[in-house]
Amino acid sequence: MPVELDDYDISILKSLFKDGRKSFRQISRETGITTPTVKARFERLVNVGFIQRVVPVIDFGRIAKVNANFEMQAENNKQPFKKIKKGIQIILDCDFCHGIIAGAPQVFKFANYERFFCCTSCKFEYKRKYGGRIQAIIEKHAE
Repeated sequence: MPVELDDYDISILKSLFKDGRKSFRQISRETGITTPTVKARFERLVNVGFIQRVVPVIDFGRIAKVNANFEMQAENNKQPFKKIKKGIQIILDCDFCHGIIAGAPQVFKFANYERFFCCTSCKFEYKRKYGGRIQAIIEKHAE
């Protein structure tokens, strides 16, 4: 007998379509479904073969202009991932002001995260604004 998708399955899939990197807890908060149920439903969809794999979706528009030739080749190729080579430069946006980072970024590393900033002011303001959250993540990661 076939497995029938219900509202929970659809909600979980919609959440994953927005961002496939979400944790089961994040999906739970977004959908209102308990975390164990989200995990069980996801695993069921994988086990029945409906979800076959989770793959990255690459934005080739983020490749720096110095690699414009690569970008054109990638758009015309059915398997652009085979063209990804060492040295490709990816355009970064500041994690605070969201402007494009020109030059070397200011990097802030904590726990398993890296954040990129256009200047020291943005880096400082980010730390000031999100200091409590950052500290909680660091403490949780240390456990």
